Amino acid sequence: MPLPLIKYPPSEGGAPAYGLVGDSPRMQGVLRIIGKLSNDTSPVLITGESGTAKELVARAVHRVSPLAAKKLVPVDSATLVGSLMESELFGHMKGAFTGAIDNKLGLVRAAAGGTLFLDEIGELNLETQAKLLRLLQEGEIRPIGATDPIRVDVRVVAATNRNLEEAVRQKHFREDLYYRLKVITIRVPALRDRPTDILPLAWHFIAKHAVHAVHLSEAVEKELTEYAWPGNVRELENTIRQIVVLNSNPLVEPKDLPSNLRNARIVGGGANGHSAGILPLEELERRHIMETVEYAKGDITHAATVLGISKATIRRKLKKYEDQGRGWGDPQGLLPF
Repeated sequence: MPLPLIKYPPSEGGAPAYGLVGDSPRMQGVLRIIGKLSNDTSPVLITGESGTAKELVARAVHRVSPLAAKKLVPVDSATLVGSLMESELFGHMKGAFTGAIDNKLGLVRAAAGGTLFLDEIGELNLETQAKLLRLLQEGEIRPIGATDPIRVDVRVVAATNRNLEEAVRQKHFREDLYYRLKVITIRVPALRDRPTDILPLAWHFIAKHAVHAVHLSEAVEKELTEYAWPGNVRELENTIRQIVVLNSNPLVEPKDLPSNLRNARIVGGGANGHSAGILPLEELERRHIMETVEYAKGDITHAATVLGISKATIRRKLKKYEDQGRGWGDPQGLLPF
């Protein structure tokens, strides 16, 4: 008899609050903050590691706010480079530069009356940061080539996986902008810090992606809860998606798990800090990123899609690994790629 397709949560059913799954104390803390913002339109700064679902938190903040009926315009700041950054955000006038054949509205004005979500805000250059500060302070912008400022009423919600305080100290991020943004701060916990949410999330993603009955064996549930998840919720969703797509057997066994989970077990046991001898989280993340880039045959765009992070983030991390002597040479040689 086929096993039933179990919905999240298995015991209760129904949709998770604000679209966010998690009953752990840390996630409940996040949900409490979101709930308190129902009558507020202050700037919000969402922090947390890559893959912790910061955009879902931003959407929840918008959904409970007085601006819920208006648009939320998401912007991946890491994809905006050079002169494109200012034009994409603030727009330009026809003839402002070579190739400006028409007026461009810009994403800030596209979000007017609603919420502008700036993901990876730590990637903005200092010039663009100054223009964003003016928006927050004065409520106005100046498109490229315009002579007069334009008033824009928009709420700014920003997210970052970087330490902005350290970026301020290193003069890579404006201190005045930092304090303008962090009126309300929401720290989204890493998945390893909320292990009781791993299985509910896994069942949530099974219900989202599976087209046939799926059941996880006890051994697989143990593997999932003991793995460190350096890619956080995004990595867990990608893992579940891979399992349900590639596995036609309704019962998922440890042999059906992706190689990154099996490799983590080979190296030292449970990766969530439950056993001795495990690789540090940073090393697990390094190996996961480099294994994915190798799988993608060096195609950074493909690797970014698989990992669910930006190309700029991958390039930055690969450069750091090379600078540390832990790049493609892999001098430690603990795992093959």
